Amino acid sequence: MPTSYTLKAGESLALIADRYGLRDWRVIYDSPANIGLRTRRKDPAKLQPGDTFVIPDRDGSNTAKVDLQATITETKGAQVPGVVFELDVPDGPNRKKLERDAGASGRLTMKNPDLTKGDVTILGLVDKSEPIPIRYTLTPPRNRLTVGRPHNITIADRRGIVKKVAAAHKIHRRWVWGKRTPNYAKIDQDWDFTTVVIHHSGNLGETDPVKIETKHMVERKWDDVGYHFLIPPNGTVYEGRCLAYKGEHVGGANTGKIGILIMGDFEHQAWDTDDDPAAAQLNSAVALIQTLKTHFKLDKLGGHKDYKTGTECPGGELYKLIPNLRKRTGLGGP
Repeated sequence: MPTSYTLKAGESLALIADRYGLRDWRVIYDSPANIGLRTRRKDPAKLQPGDTFVIPDRDGSNTAKVDLQATITETKGAQVPGVVFELDVPDGPNRKKLERDAGASGRLTMKNPDLTKGDVTILGLVDKSEPIPIRYTLTPPRNRLTVGRPHNITIADRRGIVKKVAAAHKIHRRWVWGKRTPNYAKIDQDWDFTTVVIHHSGNLGETDPVKIETKHMVERKWDDVGYHFLIPPNGTVYEGRCLAYKGEHVGGANTGKIGILIMGDFEHQAWDTDDDPAAAQLNSAVALIQTLKTHFKLDKLGGHKDYKTGTECPGGELYKLIPNLRKRTGLGGP
């Protein structure tokens, strides 16, 4: 809405027009809403403190030429598509929050009347190119952009790596097989992984990813499946929690740890028959870890019990195989 304004001592229409992002003082003085001002002050240079008038809304016809350009690139220089900017921008003498999509080009261009002169603060970057959002947080000074200058923002292309891993192993993506939508807004993100933690399903020996999802999200009321990957006996790999998010598989110590569930119960018990993991599961886990090593500085592999006391996970029979998994993947112990 147009703004009512009272002139203060030392101010001029030119100063106010600049402050509000308008092309020049005439936009204010010639506005139809200010016919009374023109009647009182036929010479705009003779306005007096206390004079009141209306400041028109900015539109494409009356604004000063102001723009902001920012390009999102990954560390090797390629532009990153599908990123939405969450911004706090100058809006005349005030500020406002808005979102703008950089689109397929990874390039953001904004002009007045969306913003005026000043500095823009990036509140967040969100990759929404797939159903699982991935958020990037920039810290000062990287999150400050000056209007009128081009900017290049470099990020690790987490989406690209997630997609490469999924493609390399024909991984069943979470939004395809899952029955529930994770509460991504409540889950911390993680990325600089150093450790792989191997788990088993436990006493019920679930081999259906949907049952794991139900156990975690319904019975335990977690915000998502706790493991990053799930591998049933046939060796197929399912995406659990997206790699961009911190897992929930080692209580209180999940940072930097990729959780892989080898599905089944591998604790030797008289009443069950699934004590040993299938070769297909182990082979898939090894191949997956080898791929993950190309993207992360992994150096350790252990069973759940190596990182949490009081648990038998990943079961005695699978735990016996951990040294061989380390040998096959080139990773060390915890």
